Amino acid sequence: MRTNIQAPAIINSLVQQVQSAGGRALLVGGAVIDMINDREPKDWDIEVFGLPFARLEEIFSDKSPKMVGREFGILKLAAAECDGLDIDINVPRLDNHVGLGHKDLMVELDPNMTPEEAAKRRDFTINAMAVDLSTGEIIDPFGGMRDLSDGILRATNPELFVQDPLRALRGMQLLARKAQVVDPATMNIIRGMSDSFPHLAKERVHEEFRKLLLKAPAPSVGLEFLRESGWITHFPELHSLIGCEQHPEWHPEGDVWVHSLHTVDSAAWVRDNAELPDGWTEAFMFGTMCHDVGKPSTTVTPEMVAAGQFPKERLWTAWGHDRAGMPVVESFLRRMMNNKDIIEKTTSIVGEHMQPWNLFQGEARKPSWKRLHNRLRLDVLGWMCKCDSCGGPHVHIGDPDFEHETSQMCWDHFSEFGDEPIKPVLMGRHLIQAGVKPGPHFSSMLNAAFEAQIDNEALDIDDLLKVALVS
Repeated sequence: MRTNIQAPAIINSLVQQVQSAGGRALLVGGAVIDMINDREPKDWDIEVFGLPFARLEEIFSDKSPKMVGREFGILKLAAAECDGLDIDINVPRLDNHVGLGHKDLMVELDPNMTPEEAAKRRDFTINAMAVDLSTGEIIDPFGGMRDLSDGILRATNPELFVQDPLRALRGMQLLARKAQVVDPATMNIIRGMSDSFPHLAKERVHEEFRKLLLKAPAPSVGLEFLRESGWITHFPELHSLIGCEQHPEWHPEGDVWVHSLHTVDSAAWVRDNAELPDGWTEAFMFGTMCHDVGKPSTTVTPEMVAAGQFPKERLWTAWGHDRAGMPVVESFLRRMMNNKDIIEKTTSIVGEHMQPWNLFQGEARKPSWKRLHNRLRLDVLGWMCKCDSCGGPHVHIGDPDFEHETSQMCWDHFSEFGDEPIKPVLMGRHLIQAGVKPGPHFSSMLNAAFEAQIDNEALDIDDLLKVALVS
């Protein structure tokens, strides 16, 4: 079988260079699936047979290659030199695992391998296919085409599969992006690999969650994979959502786990169809997935009511779950990343996600919305609220394209306030000019003036100075 897609000119040029040097270039990995599905790949992974790695470095020296993967036989070409494309060149290799971790292996580069031998080390059959870029021929030694057509995720080689625990989490995001079901035998293998999770580097765990949340049309599929495979026990913040009951009138869809699946799928719709501000997409996706992680510790159960801890009117309520979820989601994220920006943004989304509803229900005045806006962008909160509502009795689950008053209130105020926090009018220099000596008292004076500014936008700088001086 052959593909009909024509590769970009730069790809054809690279293939010709390989052939001129006596090698053979095959497209491998996820890009093959894209070509089979008549989509142009975003990432191009080219495996070169018949040439040593040192020769590839010579051939592509004009492409400003990065030697980040020399020990794995990978050459990353500069996108600026390749018409903006993300291209990796590699030679076939044999991975000899000497430990339990993802990186505990000895790599043996072997450019004389056959394509079939090289494909054996790949995780799933749909990823073990290759395309000969000079002819368009599909090389499929393990039935990947059949599995792709049937939507099945199947281990290429069970004996090699278990050597790398990361493959279980790759199954999480690949099922949600490329397949429909996991082969039962493969699922049993993955269940048996659960104890190897502690040997995974946290940055690798983060990368698989990133792919799930940023690329899958329905991330809930991958999260359900975690539950069914048993790997969710390694993420207790998510595991505790399963079986955490909710008020049936407010959440007829089910427990907090089911509700969170609906919410994150709705967020994927927003990710692909709305305009989230730059630098917020990943935090938004993590935040929607984890927005209710504070409910297990705050939900009032029948046992609590029976023990007299709460009145029966409080049954299944979870007051304060938004703030309670902040340290929970922070712990979840810190175990997989060191990115302070994403952690802070996600934690803020979780901690503030109920505030627009509270303000809307309480018919709050503009100053309250200003204070909320200064804690977290109201446009982001508007989308969070809309996704959170996807799961109620009158909402199309997974598609937040509907009218929602609370979200609209967020966006209306955001349009008025702008995309930056509201800045104080009175500054320290104004106090100094008024004869106030700098000191610790400056902070309380400026805070008092700023609160007055938020409460009454008609106050000018002289009015605010008076407030500060009497505070």
